[in-house]
Amino acid sequence: MLLFSLIGFSIGFLTSLIPGLHINTTSLLIISLQATFYNIFDAMGVDPISHPLLLSILISSAYVSSTFSNVIPAILLGAPDEDTALSILPGHSLLLKGRGYEAIVISAFGSFGSALIALSFLYPFKLILTEPLNLYDSLLEIMPFVLVSVVAVMILTERGTKRMAVAILTLILSGIYGILILDLPIRSPISLPSSPLFPALAGLFGMATLVTSAISRAEIGEQSLEEFDLGKELRGSMISMLVGSLSGILVSIIPGVTTAIGTIIALTMRGEADERQTLITLSSVNTSVAIFAMANIFTIGRARSGVAIILKEVLEPDRWIDAPPPCLIYLLIPIILSSSISFLATCRVGKLALKGINRIPYQKVIRLAMVFLIFLILLFSGLLGLLIFAVGTLIGMIPILMGARRSNCMGVLIIPLFLRLLGIL
Repeated sequence: MLLFSLIGFSIGFLTSLIPGLHINTTSLLIISLQATFYNIFDAMGVDPISHPLLLSILISSAYVSSTFSNVIPAILLGAPDEDTALSILPGHSLLLKGRGYEAIVISAFGSFGSALIALSFLYPFKLILTEPLNLYDSLLEIMPFVLVSVVAVMILTERGTKRMAVAILTLILSGIYGILILDLPIRSPISLPSSPLFPALAGLFGMATLVTSAISRAEIGEQSLEEFDLGKELRGSMISMLVGSLSGILVSIIPGVTTAIGTIIALTMRGEADERQTLITLSSVNTSVAIFAMANIFTIGRARSGVAIILKEVLEPDRWIDAPPPCLIYLLIPIILSSSISFLATCRVGKLALKGINRIPYQKVIRLAMVFLIFLILLFSGLLGLLIFAVGTLIGMIPILMGARRSNCMGVLIIPLFLRLLGIL
């Protein structure tokens, strides 16, 4: 179990450093090699009855480690997936101030803290969602009201009537954009797994940020790679982790609600916060979703993510009625181990990446990142993906140029989800 926890950690951590390669895709690649892994287990003398458990340990370890490392390409290259789109905003701000290493470390800190909180919440939330309180069905019913409240807070907390108007415009435009693109038949020219979300989010958040930096001729100072005291804002960090973890739990339970929407809910609950606390909140959502998505196949019997669907098929898990099922207890091993190692590895790899950035003028880094993003879009999504990417970039520029929050671009997911919950879409 320890060996395959480490192998899973390595797979998840390294593949999530590659922009566009989501952990769902990585898990599909792993499961496609299921027979090969089972042959390896046989060669190691593993009892065949344990094969599904060992493969699940590998996948769950990869899932957790990916929630740590995927912030590195998001912050440094502006290349997000759905889980890290909003991390670009405070992460890029810190990068421009020469504090990119700090951004990466506090993101990893948020993920690690969220892992501990999520694990401590497993039993209480089992009691809340199933016997004796059985609140799972009630949560499903209130989700449309939650989304309306979130959107209202996003608009009303903008400073000034002009910014409120820009926020409304951005939400509407990105919402219409999301309705139009989410079901488009995106195809990779080399048969890679494709989704319209990658070019959409890369345009709305990644390219829009890079273009703005290029136009303004922004330069970053020498990146500080010195260690710093994470305990200075421990109280604020605990609040951020708690809010992010609770939002992640909500996302993992409600069908159709994505990690990106969970981050919006978390930021709304958290209120005003600096870049550090915002990043901690965002990374906490990401890791909490991963852990509870796996736990929910035992508690409510539902799989709410691609990885959870695969785990459910491999394990065929027993429901958690009284005592936790043995398989769930065994899965805690890779979760704890992968979280611990991923925290250290994310800090180390982030520092190495920033050493490279220190040697290159930032405007050149921006141009390289822009070319790299366009290349990735073509590779994963073809010409139609490039068109989605271009339109998303234009929409993403609106709040930047008009001074409103860029998180309003999450209308691309919030509006279609709201219409689907109402049965309109």
